Order: sequence, then structure tokens, then C-alpha cells
Amino acid sequence: MTRNRKKSPRYEGWRRRIFGITWLSYVGFYLVRKAFPVAKNELKKAEVLGLTNGQLAWMDAFNSGAYALGQFIWGPLGDRAGTRAVILIGMLGAVCAALFMGWTTSVVVMAALLTVQGFCQASGWAPLSKNLGEFFSAEERGTVMGFWCTNYAFGGFIGSAVAGAAAQALGWRWAFFVPAGLLFGIWILFHLF
Repeated sequence: MTRNRKKSPRYEGWRRRIFGITWLSYVGFYLVRKAFPVAKNELKKAEVLGLTNGQLAWMDAFNSGAYALGQFIWGPLGDRAGTRAVILIGMLGAVCAALFMGWTTSVVVMAALLTVQGFCQASGWAPLSKNLGEFFSAEERGTVMGFWCTNYAFGGFIGSAVAGAAAQALGWRWAFFVPAGLLFGIWILFHLF
């Protein structure tokens, strides 16, 4: 669409809607992404899981490796199966992983869930970016993406704040439960809009 053409109000409404819901969705991924880093100090305590710094480092490595692998899988899968389906599956997987992370009392299970979390987190960026790109012309995308990319900075900030506040008020498990609940709410919004 060129700048000189009159834009349909209905189409403009869709563009605003897609921008908003994809922006919020990526912020939502950060809600559960920041839960583990917030809970780490509690997870080190012997009465919780008694994790060592070495175990935490390995868990972070598994999470990052799964995230990297997921980028190679979810992006092409979004092209084949559709971005909406991929985002909904990945987001719901991230919600479930976070919930189970809050319930577990096993180091091995926590590590496995953090790995699943990393893989599910990877379903966000490429499909959401593609979804957004379909509604904006090539000449608009630089500006639009510049504003849209504020989602990761805001998401990181709000994700840490929410998980931290929940953990401080209710205990370490709630650093997982509250963000998972909020992301599930965003999942519903994404599914509807």
C-alpha cells in the first residue's frame, strides 16, 4: 500500500488490532521467561531445591539451547502450519511449563521443564513478526517494527517486576504461577483477536 492511496477504515482497524495483540503476546512470553531468573535465589536454598550454581548454569544452558533449536523449528513451522497455530501452541506450552515449574520439587524435572520452556519461548518472535509484517507494506515496516520491538524491553521489565512481586508476596512458586496465569489470559486474547 502506498502513502497516496486512501486506506480502508476496516483495514486500518485490523492493522491496529494485529499490532496490539502481537505486541502484547510477545510481552506475555517475557512474563514466564523471567520467572526462573527471579526464583533462582530461592531455588538455591536447601529447603526448596538446593540448586548449586553449577546446576543453575546447566539449566540456563539447556534453556538457551532449546530456545535456539526452537527458532529453527517454529519459524518454518509457522510458514507451513500458520503463525496463529504456532503461537497458540507455543504460548500454551510456555504456560504449562511455568505452572509445572512452580509445582515441582525435583531438580531433574525443573531442568526438563526449563528446557521445554526455552523451546516454547522460541515460538514467539518469528511467527509474531511474520504475522505483523503481513499487515504493513515494505515502506512502513521499519517504523512499525521500531515501535513494535519495544515489546521485548517492556516485557523484560514487566516480567521481572511481576514475578518478583508475586514471589515476595506469596512465595517462590508464585513467581511461576502468576506469570503463567497472566500469559494464559493473553493466550485467550490472542485466540479471540
